Amino acid sequence: MFFQLMCVALLATWCCLSITTAIVSYPKTLPCDVVEGHNGSTVTVDCTERSLRGIPRGIPRDTTNLTLTINHIPKLNSTSFSALENLKEIDMRCNCVPIKIGPKDRMCTQSVIIEENTFASLKELRALYLDGNQLYTIPKGLPQSLILLSLEVNHIYNISKVNLSEIRNIQMLYLSQNCYYRNPCNASYAIEDGAFLQLNNLTLLCLKSNNLSFIPHQLPPSLKELYLYNNNIQVVTGDDFKNLTELQILDISGNCPRCYNAPFPCIPCPNNSPLNISKAAFKMLTKLTTLRLHSNSLTCVQSEWFASTPELRELDLSSNFLARAIGFTDFPRYLGKLEELDLSFNYELQRYPETLRLSCSFSYLESLRILRLKGFVFQQLQSESIAPLKHLPNLEVVDLGTNFIKMTNLSILMELKSFKIISLSDNKISSPSDGLDGVGFSGGEPLYWSPMSASAQYQSKEVREMHYFRYDEYARSCKYKDKELGKITFFVNKNCSQFGKTLDVSRNNIFFLHSRFLNFGELRCLNLSGNAMSQSLNGSEFTYLTNLQYLDFSYNRLDLLYSTAFQELKNLVILDISYNNHYFESEGLTHMLNFTRNLKKLKVLLMNNNKISTSTNTELESQSLERLEFRNNRLDMLWRDGDTRYVNYFKNLLNLTVLDISQNNLNFIPPEVFSGLPDKLSELYLKNNQLKDESFNWEKLQLLQSLQVLDLSGNSLTSVPPMLSICSKSLKKLLLHKNQILKLTPDFLKDAHKLEYLDLSYNHIQHIEKSSFPDDVVDKMQKLLLHNNRFLCTCNATWFITWLNRTTVTIPRLATDVTCASPGAQRGQSVISVDLLACQHSYLSITLYTLMTSLVLSFLTLSISSHLFLWDVWYIYHFCRAKFKGYRRLRSQSSAYDAFVMYDKEDSAVTEWVMKEMCAHLEERGDRRLTLCLEERDWIPGCPLIDNLSQSIHNSKRTVFILTSSYLKSGNFKTAFYMANQRLMDEKNDVIVLIFLEKVACNSKYLRLRKRLFKRSVLEWPTNPQAQLYFWFSLRSVLATESHKQYNNLFKETL
Repeated sequence: MFFQLMCVALLATWCCLSITTAIVSYPKTLPCDVVEGHNGSTVTVDCTERSLRGIPRGIPRDTTNLTLTINHIPKLNSTSFSALENLKEIDMRCNCVPIKIGPKDRMCTQSVIIEENTFASLKELRALYLDGNQLYTIPKGLPQSLILLSLEVNHIYNISKVNLSEIRNIQMLYLSQNCYYRNPCNASYAIEDGAFLQLNNLTLLCLKSNNLSFIPHQLPPSLKELYLYNNNIQVVTGDDFKNLTELQILDISGNCPRCYNAPFPCIPCPNNSPLNISKAAFKMLTKLTTLRLHSNSLTCVQSEWFASTPELRELDLSSNFLARAIGFTDFPRYLGKLEELDLSFNYELQRYPETLRLSCSFSYLESLRILRLKGFVFQQLQSESIAPLKHLPNLEVVDLGTNFIKMTNLSILMELKSFKIISLSDNKISSPSDGLDGVGFSGGEPLYWSPMSASAQYQSKEVREMHYFRYDEYARSCKYKDKELGKITFFVNKNCSQFGKTLDVSRNNIFFLHSRFLNFGELRCLNLSGNAMSQSLNGSEFTYLTNLQYLDFSYNRLDLLYSTAFQELKNLVILDISYNNHYFESEGLTHMLNFTRNLKKLKVLLMNNNKISTSTNTELESQSLERLEFRNNRLDMLWRDGDTRYVNYFKNLLNLTVLDISQNNLNFIPPEVFSGLPDKLSELYLKNNQLKDESFNWEKLQLLQSLQVLDLSGNSLTSVPPMLSICSKSLKKLLLHKNQILKLTPDFLKDAHKLEYLDLSYNHIQHIEKSSFPDDVVDKMQKLLLHNNRFLCTCNATWFITWLNRTTVTIPRLATDVTCASPGAQRGQSVISVDLLACQHSYLSITLYTLMTSLVLSFLTLSISSHLFLWDVWYIYHFCRAKFKGYRRLRSQSSAYDAFVMYDKEDSAVTEWVMKEMCAHLEERGDRRLTLCLEERDWIPGCPLIDNLSQSIHNSKRTVFILTSSYLKSGNFKTAFYMANQRLMDEKNDVIVLIFLEKVACNSKYLRLRKRLFKRSVLEWPTNPQAQLYFWFSLRSVLATESHKQYNNLFKETL
């Protein structure tokens, strides 16, 4: 038992490891889309249009399908795919398209170089597409496993046995468009006899558009598909296909073409002769199912062609000259299994016959499902015209478009019992009819005039869009590699035809509807678009269309005068009234848009491009409508600020889930509108309006509790809501591309757990913070679009770059289009490719740089400041210190000097007066001799001036200033004066004594105040010698007495 449990555990572990290793891993820098198939059987890497110049690194080793289309890869060698041994398909088309075919802004003049044995190591390779690379030869060293090789639109115009000897196992070979008017070869296209015969497994050969003048000889009998159209072949002999007994599809169209109105260079055969096809040309093609003889200038169809083709299912005889022959031919007798027949554009030049005539042999086409009779050109469609078709049991599609039919009785079409789609588009049917009398225009044009005779007719929109006038209907583009589609997609709207029997009478001249015109009870879909009908519908026009479910009334001039319009269509599901803007743009008319309340089964209403700016009804009403498209109207006129009549315009559409009001010129949405939207609304489209931040109220989205999709793309928003989850808790898809968003709010996606799809592409976002993209929200999203923004790739974006590299959410075009906009060195580089290691080094460099810069700047600042502002700093320091500690009296110390004398030592007269007069009278005479401090005598040599000055002032009881006019202006005086005055503030001790040796004109308020308060501290040297004794007495007295005792009594403050 234990052993069994161990085995089970080991098996489970092995399975888990297998699953783990099966997961495809690849770097985020890979500029391609990687898709893993079911059970990991295929791994597809799509690098289409990524501006590559080489094979990108990081392609998963398990890749099976690699697409490198539309790039600029110049060279391939044996190492290009060396690590991709599982490759089964390589698609490298359009890397150097020929000049006349390729884009003119990126012309390629140097062909792609493919070295020998480039693909030799790819033993699993089965399909190789090298179209549009200007190759001159078939690459050498191709693997034996290859079964499909496509070399279209190159310069390979010489096919020999040697060229094909290495690809003997090939099954599908495309060599077309190597020599034609858009890719000229300036030489004849040469094929060696028997060159293809060695390809024993070849089933498909395409040699179209190669300027071939003959059908290659000795083709391999294994061929099932052969395409030779758009060449210069003039003769098809009975021996050309005699050994192709397995052939199923043959296309020889465009040889001896019908060039009338051809929108491309067209050269007919000499004398406009038809392609000469032998009666026995298809005698051996017993398995042929598809034969295309489009544009071969045929004037008759030989019955013998089909005598040995009993399995033919599709026959294309369009763009020939078979208008007369169809009336009496008997080839349909041999085509009992034919399902699709195309006879379009076989009209006779310069003829406009009265009616269509079909041979009675058409009644033998019992398997026919699709009949195209477009561009036959006749005036009337009569019952006899389609008589051979009435009893065909499988006929489902009849195309009678572009025939310029003027008169018909539509009821005769009901005789085609099995029909599903009948097209009468692009005719001239003008009015309803039960018969032919009085129908259409009175009198017909001359029998020999044809509406198709105008040489520029092919340029009209209707004809140009049809495949009959394209040079190559089946050509592949650079983006798609699908080949030879076979059946042409029919143009009738699929949404219309899916309901059942369809009638298309679009783009006619019907200007008035009558109920008898549309007496088709079985009709499910009706296309009346493009008829310029201006009739005011009142609810009686479609009386007999009781089962109609789809009505296309677009491109008319609908006048909704009555609210009963369309009410008779009780089963209508889809109604398209787009492009009916004629009357909606007129002033003062009645527009009853509440007609929807009478359509009980209507689910989809299309009202696009009507320029609706006014409505008689203030509300639309419907209990069944689920989707309303209201694009390109003028809701901005209905919802003008201050006009509240239409704020509930959509409220009574009770089951509406999808509302599209894009392109309505909205620059403002009234807040009341949000409360007037249906409760079940799940999708709201507001793209391509003019909404700005201040005109769109995000908070009002709370009222739409069922909203899942919101499209605001193509507006002028510059920011996002602060917190999306507060605005809407149900939102799953938010589209904001092509706005002007600069940044995301910090809590943008916080708690937005239901969000699955976010499109922020094509904005101006520079930076995304971590808080804007919480992991618990973003990791659960299915897709996040960030391309084409203006990301700033500095070291501040480290988190964002790291997150991009580790996140598992799908970000399309991450490696190619999520790029840096700045700084300049990073511009255009992928964000995920930014080197984060450089940022780490950058942080160290920034730190060292900042430190060194700070040190240098600090040293410079200190040096300069000490030189210029040392005293100021010292002063501020002590001032702040005093403020912090509070002022307090310092301990008094005995002063060393009675007075410090400050004078102008540069003035010799003053210096002599101080030394001989002042010192002599104060220091040498009197009962009490005073001690003076003099700069020249008592200062300490080598000590800074400011220190000597400070010590002298503070170590002296008084500071005496000997003043002259010049000294008053000196800096020394001012400095000393401020320091002496500071003692008054610090110690409340006025120590200043001023002595004027000369008369000074001074208006100083300070001096006048000092004379008022302390007159004895201001002395003047007397001019009278007799008064000098009194001067010295006064000076000695002021120096010996305390200053506060000598202040004027008016000064009350105690010092």
